[in-house]
Amino acid sequence: MTIRTVAVIGVGQMGGPMARNILKAGFELTVCDRDEAALAAFAALGARCTTRAADCADCDVVAVLVATPAQTRAVLLGSGGLLEGVADKAPIVAVMGTIAPNEMTSLAEALETKGIALVDAPISGGTMGAEDGTLAIMMGGAPELFERLRPLMESMGKAIYHCGSLGTGQVTKIVNNIVGVTTQMIAAEAYRICLDNGLKLGDVIPIYEAGTGRNFITRDVTDVTRAYTSWTGRRQDFDNLQAIMRKDIGLALSIGETSGPLPMLHALQAVLASAGEETFENWSRIAGAETASS
Repeated sequence: MTIRTVAVIGVGQMGGPMARNILKAGFELTVCDRDEAALAAFAALGARCTTRAADCADCDVVAVLVATPAQTRAVLLGSGGLLEGVADKAPIVAVMGTIAPNEMTSLAEALETKGIALVDAPISGGTMGAEDGTLAIMMGGAPELFERLRPLMESMGKAIYHCGSLGTGQVTKIVNNIVGVTTQMIAAEAYRICLDNGLKLGDVIPIYEAGTGRNFITRDVTDVTRAYTSWTGRRQDFDNLQAIMRKDIGLALSIGETSGPLPMLHALQAVLASAGEETFENWSRIAGAETASS
């Protein structure tokens, strides 16, 4: 069956631009959020708006883009949650936040009581990827669901992968986050050293892209300042991101508990636990850096 109606639960820093891209692609959009200002912006674009996840149950697909596993469980199974709203037609649910794979299994068991199919579809690419529609999307679930959802996912991302059975998308994303979070943290300090020693990012970033310093923000110098700007636009944005990063590294340690001591991962967890003003200052310095040679 062709997907026509799509609901997005959670239209914050990531979910907002993703929902706009869904709307641009021609899908009929419903958005669900507690933020009245966010809902007003989507109402102006012609989307149906609600504060109750249960109201999304009549859509073909429901994409869940809340920040934590507890929030995911609440919007799906809690009071006023999606499960309460299911009547004759059950939607496909795509959990696009990052949660533990065993949590996906638990959610699937609860949702299947009303015939709701579940896939995991966590994302990578940050706010820039969400805005540009260039996210990487890592999906776990039945192959037939992957194929049905592909046109929708292609409205948000340029690299859509089927990783295997339910939960494998989450494992893939959690491991990706280990490398991504490490890069975010260390690259700012490395680039700060460049700036404080008289170098311009526009001069050194192409060198790093050609050498062993290559990482996800060395493809284009504008990506560096744009990324750190998006992460430090408000202090609250920075604090929220740090909380998500701590959650993600905690998930990595949880699924890696049988993989050995993992001393570097534990060290990263300790760094994130203590990151504060000095990290915000470094990130802000990179965000405001001149990139062109004088």
